[in-house]
Amino acid sequence: MKKLIKALVASVLILSFFASCATTGGVDKSAEPKTEAAEKPAKHKKKKFDQKAYNAAFDAGDYEACLAMINGRKPDKDYVKYMLDADMLMYIQKDYTCSGKGFLETYGAMQQLSSSMTAGDVMKASFASETSVTYSGAEYERYLAWSMRLSSALNLNQNDVARGIMNDYVGTFMQEIQELREKNRQIAEESTKKLESEEFTSAQNKLASSGAVVNTSNRPKAGKDTYENSKYFNYLGTLAYALNDDFDHAEQFAETYGVQNVNEVISIPKGKGRLEVVALSGIIGKRSDSGEGQKAEGLSIPIGEYLIPLYAKIVYPVFKPQEHLINNVRVTLSDDTKATALLIEDFDKAVEIDVNQKAPGAFCRSLFRNVVKNSTATASVIAAHVGLQNAQGNKVALAIAKIAFDVAVNAAAKAVISAEKADTRQGEFFPHKASAAGFSVAPGTYTVKIEYLHDNNVVDTKTVENVVVKEGKLNVVVSSCEK
Repeated sequence: MKKLIKALVASVLILSFFASCATTGGVDKSAEPKTEAAEKPAKHKKKKFDQKAYNAAFDAGDYEACLAMINGRKPDKDYVKYMLDADMLMYIQKDYTCSGKGFLETYGAMQQLSSSMTAGDVMKASFASETSVTYSGAEYERYLAWSMRLSSALNLNQNDVARGIMNDYVGTFMQEIQELREKNRQIAEESTKKLESEEFTSAQNKLASSGAVVNTSNRPKAGKDTYENSKYFNYLGTLAYALNDDFDHAEQFAETYGVQNVNEVISIPKGKGRLEVVALSGIIGKRSDSGEGQKAEGLSIPIGEYLIPLYAKIVYPVFKPQEHLINNVRVTLSDDTKATALLIEDFDKAVEIDVNQKAPGAFCRSLFRNVVKNSTATASVIAAHVGLQNAQGNKVALAIAKIAFDVAVNAAAKAVISAEKADTRQGEFFPHKASAAGFSVAPGTYTVKIEYLHDNNVVDTKTVENVVVKEGKLNVVVSSCEK
């Protein structure tokens, strides 16, 4: 509990940081961004959080209203999720100074929560709900936080900062990721053991003796894919080294992580300069609840002359592919050189992998709750029925017993359903895809046009002017379209 309070206090400080950072006047004037012109952000006010209004504001492009509602939230077990959202909203608004600092602070909060998290902490959800556990961020979100830090630095032309981020990555990040993976493995193992516990077996037997049997065989299988590392982060890392003329480290990093299509980034052709155009498109796909839109499965048990309905609803997170508006990106330089951007990473896949890894454990915990709570509810109904039988012949006692029985029956029917919701929390505003087009061109100043397409139809166009390419040097342009 002390650790949780410490984390929540930290979140107050971090959320306060968002408000103060966003009112400093925007992008550092000493470093002109190389992407679309950065807009001066407005001051973020505080506004009472309302989920429906929040969703509508984002759909309408009113990111200031979204940030105001995030700033108006009271710190709770979901604060890291909303910190990630605030960071991305500032990035979308081109407030790269604050987004870069924000992602650093958010990663620190995720790290603190993960370091104090144990399998036992998560197992407490077996008695409550998945969302009773403080959200500490998925593995792919750790990589994305670092990637967006790099993107923020590149937007501000802060090549030295990008190099510093890579130094931190090599020094600390990989060890922390390995520790997180091990904890997730322990959680999955403990979740399975929960169904082998004496408490679960006893509850199952009590239900069976009352005539109710819960199916335990339809557990989802764990996905075979694992999110070992982020292709987008590895690509940006290679660029970060090359931007600092550290081509040896760029080559070593690219070779270690299998970064493709960067040969001319590492070995720029003689007499040429190199331009890499990075395009972030769309909004990441969302996980959903396996129980959404489904009626609970009824189990009727006979108690005396009554047939009492109990209900089972086993839930876990699922990922359903969805349609995205942008599926192609085309880049054109002012010398009429054109290229179709190559896909670096589809982050929907990262969400799907994470969901498939966590679904079996969530299923086990939900099944445990269903069986134990229904068993307890059944015992209450039986006790109330005994009281009803004993009250026969006594009008006052019988009236009281009937009320107790009706309450017990009602509680039995609703004991599980209202609390059974899968954990669908995630950072909502990360990009859907990262793509890139590379050009080895003569030194000079270029205008870059980035067209975001659905098939061959232009959805949106971004233009970046005065991009200077020097001989033997790398330059990077980062663009984004949230449609």
